[in-house]
Amino acid sequence: MFRRRALRRRLASLGVAAVPDDVLRRLARALDAGPGGALCVPPAPPDDRRLRLALARAFCFPDLRDLSELRRMPHCTDNSCCNPYHWSRLCKPETPPPPYTRFAMDDYKPKDHGESTEDARRTDHERFDSGSMATDGEERQSWETEWCRLAYWELTQRVGRQFGVRMRAVDVFGGGGGACGSGRHGLCLDALDRVDHRPDLAQPDQVRKTRAKIGLGVTLSLEGDGVWVYNRGAEPVFVSSPALDAAAARALLVWRVAAGHCLRVFPPPPFAAPRPAPPRPALPRDPRSVRISFAKGWGPKYSRRDVTACPCWLEVLLAPPS
Repeated sequence: MFRRRALRRRLASLGVAAVPDDVLRRLARALDAGPGGALCVPPAPPDDRRLRLALARAFCFPDLRDLSELRRMPHCTDNSCCNPYHWSRLCKPETPPPPYTRFAMDDYKPKDHGESTEDARRTDHERFDSGSMATDGEERQSWETEWCRLAYWELTQRVGRQFGVRMRAVDVFGGGGGACGSGRHGLCLDALDRVDHRPDLAQPDQVRKTRAKIGLGVTLSLEGDGVWVYNRGAEPVFVSSPALDAAAARALLVWRVAAGHCLRVFPPPPFAAPRPAPPRPALPRDPRSVRISFAKGWGPKYSRRDVTACPCWLEVLLAPPS
């Protein structure tokens, strides 16, 4: 528990003094709540920007240079909020950290549940011509009120049904620590029922271990400048989107989004396909599908060559243009 006197001393050591008692009290409560807390902390003029920067460095990002590197999270209601957990650090697409590099689209051959590897590769190659592996032959209802749908996978096994999203922001999180009953709005993975459930099939150990790491998970948010993914968990997430690499001739990018960071994964609606690249022999893929793997990456530097080898991953299906 943060004591106000100790917190005041710490802020003074960071060059921030004379913080009002009411702000200090709310700040202590917000820090006690941690990243899952919803309490906003009002600014403390005239040094509110200095206070925000000091708090972000002290509790989240020690190497933060400037507030321009931060983006307010969608659940925060105050543009000048001083709660350091209500801000996410921008993940810059133009500087991908190694070893998360481009790899040939020919290597990206998703598998479907219940089939052999070769049959699955052939089937999903055909399915990608008309859309996502999560939408083939099911749930073709109108998109009038939804801006995206979510499909959760464990390895090659779909878990639960599609989750339609109408609100501007949605949380996708694990159920540890009573999270499913905490009042959060969104998709609680532990509450899903397995599609084609078979009692004789035990959950793979790698899936169980990865599920335990998801925690606060991610927030998907439809904002004025596009669709954003905010990583609220303690582990990195790995993201691929056609919009992140539209100019690559034969490449697909997988981005590592560290804990506490955010990434824009698609431009604003209507969600048209990215501008076509030069003609190339490549595996067809849904131009409005974003894949997010929790904790585990895939690509040429990994033993997992494609996303369906990841223990826990999410497919985000964006609404087609009207």
